[in-house]
Amino acid sequence: MSSERRVSSGVRGAMDRVWEARRDLRRFARHNAASTLRLRKLDLVGRIVVITGGSSGIGYATARRCLGAGARVVIVARSAEDLAEARETLSRSGDVHVRTCDVTDEAAVRAMIDEVEATIGPIDVLVNNAGRSIRRSTVNSVERMHDYHRTMDVNYYGAVACTLAVLPKMIERGRGRIVNVSSIATQALGPRFGAYAASKAALDAFGDVLAGEVAGRGITVTSVKMPLTRTPMIEPTGAYRSMSTISPGQAASLVMRGIRYGRPRVSTLPGEAAAAAVALTPGSAAFWRHVDYLAVPESSAALGITKSVVADEVEDAAEEVQNDGVHELVQEDSHV
Repeated sequence: MSSERRVSSGVRGAMDRVWEARRDLRRFARHNAASTLRLRKLDLVGRIVVITGGSSGIGYATARRCLGAGARVVIVARSAEDLAEARETLSRSGDVHVRTCDVTDEAAVRAMIDEVEATIGPIDVLVNNAGRSIRRSTVNSVERMHDYHRTMDVNYYGAVACTLAVLPKMIERGRGRIVNVSSIATQALGPRFGAYAASKAALDAFGDVLAGEVAGRGITVTSVKMPLTRTPMIEPTGAYRSMSTISPGQAASLVMRGIRYGRPRVSTLPGEAAAAAVALTPGSAAFWRHVDYLAVPESSAALGITKSVVADEVEDAAEEVQNDGVHELVQEDSHV
């Protein structure tokens, strides 16, 4: 091929890519304008919603709300026993299905998503709710690298695995909503949640990047900055009993905003105020975080004082619920 023909072919290829980009941009503009002007609320009647960590806590409350709106709901968790119990009560509210799956197992996640698509129908909404946290200061974690691995495995890699599994079909259909349950911890950056906040910040970044990539394809990605949620699971940590919390039902309302409207972010006023303080006055924010660190003591389990009995039981319990939608605080191991 002559140099002239190669140049001509290259120019044509470049022009084709430009036209494709313009077409995608026009589609994005139309979609974004419609969403902005009309704020279209997603009608959930008949929609299929998959909720990880759906057997308890926020996931369970969100499932109930979705069923009440007419959705067909699939709740996912590791414990078949917990799922059966949740299905028994949720089935009174609508069409609910359960799937046992460990979100840290990529192959199992893909198999589960494919099976849901084949037997129940096309997934319209994915709620990445399964999660875990470690409440322990960094200085007391120097011999506990596994804390960081296991937190990332569920909160980040687990959510990414679920997202990658549903994404191709959503793109093919030209519609879909992905809602990531993040945390106010990424805004306030409170002490003793280094492993947890980092994993949720990673999920936020992943979601923001993905949102920009699929905005013109009818798919939305939402990050819900969840505050501390009040359930019996926070009772073992006395320091948090006097703190401001919300109920699982209120938490589900925040998730429902993401499902209904598909906005990039769902947050609370305290969370936004904390984020503004960190951004505008980082020095002062760091000072007050240190005050918080000194005011709220490390748990005895985190310090290893009661390791033989209490701490072992707490950690074992946390391991059992790590994928089952617990967004609360259990000593050092849980989810905010």
